Amino acid sequence: MDKISIKIPANKKYQKSIRLFVAGLGSELNFNIEQIEDLKVLVSEAINYKMGQDGLNLNFLVGDSSLALEVVGKDKNDDVRALAMRDAILAALADEIETDGELLRITMRKTHA
Repeated sequence: MDKISIKIPANKKYQKSIRLFVAGLGSELNFNIEQIEDLKVLVSEAINYKMGQDGLNLNFLVGDSSLALEVVGKDKNDDVRALAMRDAILAALADEIETDGELLRITMRKTHA
């Protein structure tokens, strides 16, 4: 499994580039167009919730038929309802989500058509 790490400064202008990057990874893994769109939404949601004053760290774990995204940063919002809504959105789109302190891990697997 390959690991690609990116540190993003606390500036939303980089979010579009990260969305393009994750779409490219999904394409290389032969994800279908719906999954690629889901990846772009997932990375946007993760950045929106984890982007703090110090920025955040992204790790892309690239497997043969899966892509895991690790987002490390402080939650901007500690409201339990807001976090539950975030988790519900992520769970609806991802194959797996895991939260552990400052770590949010999102996993997508290729669907064989």
